[in-house]
Amino acid sequence: MAPISVAFDMTFANRNRGGSGAYARSLVDALREQGEIAPRVISGPQRSNFPATMRWLVRGAHDTLAADPPALLHCPSFVTPWAIKVPVVVTVHDAASKRFPADHPLEWRVYVDTVMPRRLRAAARVIAGSEFGRREVIEAFGVNPDRAVAVPYGLDSRFLDYKASPQATDASGPLLFPGAPIGRKNLEAVLASMAAASPDSALARARLQISGAREADFPSHSRLVNNLGLKSRVQWLGQAPAEEMPALFARASVLVYPSLYEGFGFPPLEAMAVGTPVVASNRGSLPEVLGDAALLIDPNNQRALGEALEAVLSKPEVRDRLQSAGLRRARLYTWDSCARKTAEVYREVLATAAVHS
Repeated sequence: MAPISVAFDMTFANRNRGGSGAYARSLVDALREQGEIAPRVISGPQRSNFPATMRWLVRGAHDTLAADPPALLHCPSFVTPWAIKVPVVVTVHDAASKRFPADHPLEWRVYVDTVMPRRLRAAARVIAGSEFGRREVIEAFGVNPDRAVAVPYGLDSRFLDYKASPQATDASGPLLFPGAPIGRKNLEAVLASMAAASPDSALARARLQISGAREADFPSHSRLVNNLGLKSRVQWLGQAPAEEMPALFARASVLVYPSLYEGFGFPPLEAMAVGTPVVASNRGSLPEVLGDAALLIDPNNQRALGEALEAVLSKPEVRDRLQSAGLRRARLYTWDSCARKTAEVYREVLATAAVHS
């Protein structure tokens, strides 16, 4: 049987190094390896130029697909073109732009409020990476529950295959806060817990690294670090190359992730995959994705966060349990599994389309 032709609109995925971009590229690669689906990449302008992007959405994608029609189109980064004559599948990771609008630029908020609900309701299927994300898509955008499906994402092999040295898994390394500290990521809670730690505690001696962000880009957080007396204990790493991320995660004594909202949550799972204990929020998708392999706390409870971090830093039995459980948990999430379940969605969509044709 010939592979099913699926076009992937990578216009927006290609502009995003992480998140939806990493998801899209990993899924395409996994589908190609399996051979049952023949992914074909299409793309509009790669620079974020509003007029050019709109021309692609309104007409460019339609013309490209009309010249060589696939069986269906998958849009892996929220946004869908207009006037597409084949079934459309869209991946929407969460409703963060609705729940935390201040974390997003104005033009994106306008699109999400005025255009996105209609485009998603018109899609044959909407994929989310967790059951929590699926429920959010249904509630926030009015998607028919029968058309929304949860397909857990996978982890890059560079994390799953990484072999950490014994020295990299002890409690002498820094705390690691991954990603830019936008509002819902809740860096403030980590800083407050560090500043309030008892002088004789391990947390009072701990250092913090912030990856994926430059200090100059977050002046309010920089001022907070200074005001709390943490300047000497906080290091801003900026954007690290992707190939260096497993080692960066493995060097940390604990990954701290007190996010107020997540539709999936890659960084905690990536940390688990290299043997780093995780302290994370009990909000959003994180309990579903991380299970009992992390210490889950109320992200608004500074004392609970501090106690969890202190436990990981000072109690070897807690570290050992989290490391073992985390390694097992992370290996449940592979791109091979994600690709197989996504292909099932495609086949279901095409079967439904054939019945109604």
